[in-house]
Amino acid sequence: MSENVPANTDLLYRLHDRPTPIKAFLGAIQHVLAAFVGIITPSLIIGGTLGLGEHIPYLLSMSLIVSGVATFIQTRKVGPVGSGLMALQGTSFGFLAAVLTAGFVVKNRGGGPEEILSVIFGVSFLGAFVEIFLSQFITKLKSFMSPIVTGCVIVTIGLSLTKVGLTDLAGGFGAEDFGSIPNLLLGGGVLVSVVLISIINNKVIRSSAIFIGLMLGLIAAVFMGRIDFSLVSEAAFLRCQSLLSMALVLIGRLLFLLPLCTSLPVSRPQAI
Repeated sequence: MSENVPANTDLLYRLHDRPTPIKAFLGAIQHVLAAFVGIITPSLIIGGTLGLGEHIPYLLSMSLIVSGVATFIQTRKVGPVGSGLMALQGTSFGFLAAVLTAGFVVKNRGGGPEEILSVIFGVSFLGAFVEIFLSQFITKLKSFMSPIVTGCVIVTIGLSLTKVGLTDLAGGFGAEDFGSIPNLLLGGGVLVSVVLISIINNKVIRSSAIFIGLMLGLIAAVFMGRIDFSLVSEAAFLRCQSLLSMALVLIGRLLFLLPLCTSLPVSRPQAI
């Protein structure tokens, strides 16, 4: 990438530019807020579908904790692990079918929430080693992965996420008022706000389009009476889980994310 970026480019920062702390903070906040829903939604779907009840907050907490730790490892590099680039790590919708199938097998045999979680965590833990093993051969398959192949995969992933985005816009998975006019107006309003803010000439405002759009949507939702803070007020300020269970889940999920950080060498872009 050239260091001499044309003045009419839409690129806000060049390769080695460092935004000011305030701009970096706003960018980080909107990045976290944009990723937040995607990180916790798989856990909400799994917990709600399998009837895990009181264990859902635990799943949400672990999803966020592991995402933060794995993202730190990916960006800062710990030994040979990590690319050194900004790559947010989080949960994936691609494994929902397998996880739900395993959970229903246990549930249909009379297993409770603890047994269901044990199977899910055990499958994830063992599956991580399978990915680690297979990741050692990915570099040798690069010659078969042409830009056309990888492009088709990326497009397919994007199309699959469209369903998730539209589901959330219409009210969320399992919502009683799914597809109602208020939901569509609220979600569509946020979408239009983000698009309109993204074309403003001011670079600071444009870079904060997602954050501003989410805040406008939150304010609108409060006035529409669609925000319920009662559960927040009833929740404990600090809740400690079993250290052993947290450690096992953390290690298992980090192992699951390890191949994503180490399978393919990442070359930093050079100035041309």
